[in-house]
Amino acid sequence: MTDTFESQPTPTLTVRPRGLGALYFLLLAWLSPAVLASVLRATVGLPLWVGAAAGVLGAGVLTWRVLSALRPWPDHVPLVLMQVVNVTVALGLTWRMLGIPVMGGLASTGGGDAGNHAALRADFATRTPGTYQGFTIFHTVTYGLEKLFGGDAFTSFRAGFYLVPFVLALALVAGLEVVAVRRWRTGRAAVAAQVALLAAFAFVWPLLLLRLLHYHQAEGFYAHLFGLVPLVLAWLAYGLPRQAWARCVALALFTVFYRYTYGLNLGDFLFTCGALVFVEGRGLPPKWRRLAWPAGLLMLGAAAYAYWRLLPLAHVSGGFIPHGYERALRTQCWAVAGLLVVRFLPPRGEEAVERRLLDFALLFAGVNAAIQLAYLSARLPIDYYFLKYGLHAQVLLLSVLMLVASNRFGAMLLPAQAPRSRALGVGLAVLVAVMLVEVTRGWGRAFRVYEESYEERVRGQPPFKFLEPLEDRGAVAIVREVLRDNGKRFGGLLSPSWPQVNFTNVDLGWVPDDWQANNGHWAVFENGAVRDGPGACVFWQASEADWEAYRHVSEEYPRLEARVRQLHGTADKVCREYPAPWTPAGVRTLCYRCD
Repeated sequence: MTDTFESQPTPTLTVRPRGLGALYFLLLAWLSPAVLASVLRATVGLPLWVGAAAGVLGAGVLTWRVLSALRPWPDHVPLVLMQVVNVTVALGLTWRMLGIPVMGGLASTGGGDAGNHAALRADFATRTPGTYQGFTIFHTVTYGLEKLFGGDAFTSFRAGFYLVPFVLALALVAGLEVVAVRRWRTGRAAVAAQVALLAAFAFVWPLLLLRLLHYHQAEGFYAHLFGLVPLVLAWLAYGLPRQAWARCVALALFTVFYRYTYGLNLGDFLFTCGALVFVEGRGLPPKWRRLAWPAGLLMLGAAAYAYWRLLPLAHVSGGFIPHGYERALRTQCWAVAGLLVVRFLPPRGEEAVERRLLDFALLFAGVNAAIQLAYLSARLPIDYYFLKYGLHAQVLLLSVLMLVASNRFGAMLLPAQAPRSRALGVGLAVLVAVMLVEVTRGWGRAFRVYEESYEERVRGQPPFKFLEPLEDRGAVAIVREVLRDNGKRFGGLLSPSWPQVNFTNVDLGWVPDDWQANNGHWAVFENGAVRDGPGACVFWQASEADWEAYRHVSEEYPRLEARVRQLHGTADKVCREYPAPWTPAGVRTLCYRCD
């Protein structure tokens, strides 16, 4: 055999090995009812059920057509087993590290954003379709889950949060199958790639990715986190199709999905899509080719407008623990530079799917880094939105590194390769794996400030110094029982915990009139402004640890403790002790009085 640098894949098989990838993608397509419902309500004010019904119909037709016409049933048992193992391990690690059962699966570091998201969800679903500039797909997903399966705001927010790592795991496993099978055409290489992905999950998931997800969830940044879902799916929807028109359609559809999820990185996304439309225009049919330039220019113009809209946010402060942003940005720049080298290493004769995936990630992460560098050069404040800005690029770069490294390790098992070709393949696999390790370590050092709260969450047992429950589920159960048994309305819950006051009062049905202007239920926390009166029951936390916490809060907000003591001094109050496994004492006391 001639010694050459070009890879020597085995001849194309009549039937390529199939795993669960197509079924995983079909499962992800069932996000479309929530997307359509949210977009139609935000843009034209339609009830959520209208868009959801249309989305269910579309997803159902798509599923039926694919299953009946293409019959994408798996036929390669080892590949299927590895894919099941990969998803199971990723989800098992997620729940083991973040699940914190004593707090019901969701923790808080003290911010009130979760309660504000619960309030805006109720506002969006029932009163104000255009609230929050339309960034409401997370809220529509959780609202739909609550209506379909019961539960409350807490359980639906928990499902919405854990849906993010679930989608990331499914997308990586399914995307890797397509890339490996299409490029190497052997089940052996595809299985080896999934084995390598398992190693990547075991390394990256607990050491970095889950730490980032933990902190952003604990601060209440749910919409920002959910923006990772359309980003990663858009990355695959662009990279995997063979036809240029399909890739252009995917870019257009996912631009809508991303825009109505969260807008902080919308400029990066639009810039990426605009640049890729220019590239893909050359492969379109002649009658559509002339539209590529106007469409690309429109997206770039929209990106410029999105960046302009971000400028006033530079001076907005918020609750965010500063990380090593300079180290994080430096690691991001090195990752982009390294992947740019990898982008031009594969021989031109190979299937271009991997290069397309690299192109999307490099454009998005590259412009994201450039915006951060420009921001620092302008000496603008290092605050809330700047510190949140890099997350989407970081997760996308981790995803592409995991996929490319796994795919390259799968290629090492290809038979009948020339010595130089095998050496080049091994060298490239090692190079990308080393990049993945170093990027994970670099960002791990940059985000070390989150390590203590993350370790508390992983440990999952009291005492807790940095974390508290987002909601006291035992107290909520008592409140609902009391209201049901007495036939009363909910008048409010007082607690020394701001996140619990803000979230739980909404969860129990008290939605503030103007959550944006009033910062949710801040008046309740600051002043103890409950809605007592005829026909109402008012509740307050009253264990020994709570009284100590009230005294601490009273140094800034003395009216809260005064109001609680006033209520506690009434003769008709009732107090109940209940299990609270996150507290050192293991129990907590809830008091209430009903008029």
